[in-house]
Amino acid sequence: MSKSTQHHPAAARGSALDPLIERVNAFTADNYWDLGKFLVEKVIPAALKEGIFAEQMLKRMAEIPGFKFPLQMLKHCQRFYTYYPDVEKRPLPEMFYFELATKVEESAKRDHYEKLAISGKMTISDLQRKIREDEQSKREDEKTKFGFDLKERTIWSFETPDPRFGKPGYKGRLPGQAVANALFYYTEPGWVVLDPMAGSGTTGDVIESVSHFGDRKCRMYDVDPADGRIKRANILQTGIPEQSGSIDYVFLDPPHEFFPRGTEPEFSPGAAKSDTMMKLKTLLRETVRVLKTGGRLTILVEAVSGGFGLIDFPFEVTLLARELGLEPLGKVYLPKRGEAARVRPHGPGEKVRLLVSECREMLTFEKGNAVR
Repeated sequence: MSKSTQHHPAAARGSALDPLIERVNAFTADNYWDLGKFLVEKVIPAALKEGIFAEQMLKRMAEIPGFKFPLQMLKHCQRFYTYYPDVEKRPLPEMFYFELATKVEESAKRDHYEKLAISGKMTISDLQRKIREDEQSKREDEKTKFGFDLKERTIWSFETPDPRFGKPGYKGRLPGQAVANALFYYTEPGWVVLDPMAGSGTTGDVIESVSHFGDRKCRMYDVDPADGRIKRANILQTGIPEQSGSIDYVFLDPPHEFFPRGTEPEFSPGAAKSDTMMKLKTLLRETVRVLKTGGRLTILVEAVSGGFGLIDFPFEVTLLARELGLEPLGKVYLPKRGEAARVRPHGPGEKVRLLVSECREMLTFEKGNAVR
């Protein structure tokens, strides 16, 4: 078996896809439209005959060792030909239509930009800038409409916390824009929202300050309440003081001390992982208890790395959530403010230089009917 077919299931069976894959790999890297045509008219129909969907086929090709096109480029070429099979008859240079196909999802908007480029005699740089400016304008309009910086992708980066949300200088303060986005995507009007580790009251501030969430009801607890809205409770010791099946949504941001750093002289990764997972299990069990069927949990977690290796807490939490009857609903990455990935100093005998994590993961789950 050749190296180029070792990891391709269909190829291992002497599939009719083998010669098609070789032809795809023979395309030049700048022949986007022709490659898209070949994918749409030849490769994908052949894959469907073998029970392989288009997305799966593109992914499998991109994973073949030595294959020159990454998955995203294959998708771009597919879209390019799908949207513009008549590109040779259109008035603008081909690269304009590649830009439109890969950056603009709505057909009416692509037509609008095409007319704009023709009438304004735009260069490709002009068109790219116009699309970027319109996207930024759209984001600003949405911010005005909803009252916060609404994100549309799965990396939520905020340079500074919105001063309306949370208390300045509070240790571990989460930008309230992250809470606002979570409430926007994962809650419904009229829902009861619970923050059992409320810190400086950011969740409550968002609900009180943003009119879009005015119909949500907020309940907050913390071991050391920052103001009168937050009730005192150590949920690890006494549980969540709410009735079973009474809450629609739980936002859970454990303090940074919750997770091990791995820098202590007597640090034991196995013991640290067990201790953290025991606490997380207590939190998730209580969350499942108070959530209604169909209710949701959002929890912030981060991986921990060091000379001992990696403790992938997001992965472990996902496994635990499934065991407790919570099904994954979403994942978002939150870059840490003011921090960049950096190489951790390593000691004698350590062969691997490890990067410090610069992102926390915001995982969201939904409670199903069959809770364990």
